[in-house]
Amino acid sequence: MEPVSMGIKSTQQSADPLPFARSYQLEALDAAIKRNTIVFLETGSGKTLIAIMLLRSYSHMLRKPSPFISIFLVPQVPLVKQQADAVKMHTDLSVGMYWGDIGVDFWDADMWKQEIEKYEVLVMTPAILLNNLRHSFFKLSMIKVLIMDECQHARGNHPYACIMKEFFHHQLQFGPSDLLA
Repeated sequence: MEPVSMGIKSTQQSADPLPFARSYQLEALDAAIKRNTIVFLETGSGKTLIAIMLLRSYSHMLRKPSPFISIFLVPQVPLVKQQADAVKMHTDLSVGMYWGDIGVDFWDADMWKQEIEKYEVLVMTPAILLNNLRHSFFKLSMIKVLIMDECQHARGNHPYACIMKEFFHHQLQFGPSDLLA
């Protein structure tokens, strides 16, 4: 039996963002592919597009059953859905969404393992990643792409700053350890 079109229009778009990218966005993408990069641009200038293009460029490393993931950090709960929807719309990667009110603070290692096996991009608030790193549910070595939206918050005791101080800078200074490998 042949499939029949029911005239149902898909809400999922797979428009390729590259033709719409401006030269500065492509330059930022190229820099981010080569090295850790902070992209400082005005609101509305297309930082999310750069993040999506970066995820697309690493998608071959993230596809399940790969053990690797991408983490997209956003500083506020409403941005979790917004950024997850953007990634879903412009990539074919599987995307999970996480924030405190859904009970993730009570999840154990097995629950997080299931999420990591299921999703390629995990969009969350930074406190969740920080807690998972501190509990060794996540290791930096499993994260192929780490996007920190609004990284200007990475100061003092903000979770962005703690992630960098406790895990990233520690790994740079001392090299991978059993805790991070």
